[in-house]
Amino acid sequence: MAGRKIRDLAHAGKAERFVKGGRLRIECVDIEPDAAALPGDPLGFRHQPAPQATPALRLLDPQVANIEPTPMRHAVQAGDESPMRIMRGNRNRRIIARPEPDRDVFAEPRRKLGRLHGFERKNDLLNLFVFDHHRVVRPVLVLLVWACVACAATARGEDESCAPVAIAPGPAPTGARVRDYAPIFELCANGGGESRLAIRRMSVDDTPLILTVDPQSLQTSLERASCWRCEETSDAEQAETRYLQALHPPQDPSRPPALVNAGLIHGAGGGAFVTGDLCPSRKPLDRAFFEELAAQGPRTPVMLAVSGGWIARHGADFAWLREKERIGALAITWANHSYSHPYVRRLPDGRNYFLRPGVDVDREIFETERLIIAEGETPSVFFRFPGLVADAALLEHVRSRHLIALGADSWLALGPPPRPGSIMLVHPNGNEPGGLKIFSRLVKSGRMPTPFRSINEAP
Repeated sequence: MAGRKIRDLAHAGKAERFVKGGRLRIECVDIEPDAAALPGDPLGFRHQPAPQATPALRLLDPQVANIEPTPMRHAVQAGDESPMRIMRGNRNRRIIARPEPDRDVFAEPRRKLGRLHGFERKNDLLNLFVFDHHRVVRPVLVLLVWACVACAATARGEDESCAPVAIAPGPAPTGARVRDYAPIFELCANGGGESRLAIRRMSVDDTPLILTVDPQSLQTSLERASCWRCEETSDAEQAETRYLQALHPPQDPSRPPALVNAGLIHGAGGGAFVTGDLCPSRKPLDRAFFEELAAQGPRTPVMLAVSGGWIARHGADFAWLREKERIGALAITWANHSYSHPYVRRLPDGRNYFLRPGVDVDREIFETERLIIAEGETPSVFFRFPGLVADAALLEHVRSRHLIALGADSWLALGPPPRPGSIMLVHPNGNEPGGLKIFSRLVKSGRMPTPFRSINEAP
């Protein structure tokens, strides 16, 4: 039988690649007489015992019927135990055959890796990958790619789980959703190198969260406590940040000691800062005002100082505002305007609002923040006193809770018209339509300072 001969497969240690070489075509393979197959044993190990009996060779094609066995030095397993498909033959017994696909693509690499020490040329290792690429290397590469995809997905999952938390509003009351609410002041860092100041700690639907503040932009966010490493800090240690400088501004000698219209009343730069107070009211929300505001451009900024009593009574209006924010019509900053907004008619300011005896300031602050969070929004760092009335002790107490007191220098229904940098005040809760008419008139006449700016830019 003419052609290339392999007299001792075990001794050669590399002839298997001619039989198991993926799509490599096999030509002129002479099988010596008495070749024995020992199923289940690896190919090429010299210490293998000879088989008890020589299995009969299967004749898969009449054209190879004249192959006769002869003795070999070592018992070996046939290079391919799968059926051979005869592709072409001639009178010289030259055949071209391909093995059927292996069921175990990893069995062959294991046998080859076990013989790496016996390779006689560096090309043998190259042949291992070139010849078996479609059956061995490619599946391995596919598995590696999927492993990388899985790792990336896991990493993305971790990133997503540590992204700012968006609370979906639910039917449960505030107390059942937002628990263990407490003021803190901690410096926090995460694995991405970001740092924040945490001012509240809580559990929302049994998930530990923190309310954080970017010390430069003043932007707040709800974060998973497990994603941040926090340690206690102080106002003195953070005194150089923009947040603390806004919280403790320099004393203005022109301001009277009795702090009516307490806090920040005028912003830096031009334009105007539109703010609306949503005090408790039985009247519906003035939605036309917000439609006119949204007509000024996409994501028109507005700060809403909302009271807990208003949210509790106006769930549909609150949801409508949130939808305006979701679709990009408005960019709303949610400030705190107390929970009950205490007020008694005809009572002088010095004994009214928060100055009334028995007002629990912390409860007024924290209950409103809890309700804002339970309804799916994030409280800002701004607080507006009911009636804009406070004294030095109240102002200091609010600052100790790390809230920036906010007044106004243009209460449209009562005060002077706005000028560049003015913090304007209107009441779109149905209680003050006169201020809204003035706002509309100023906008249509072109006398309104523009552009409208986010309240975070005011300090």
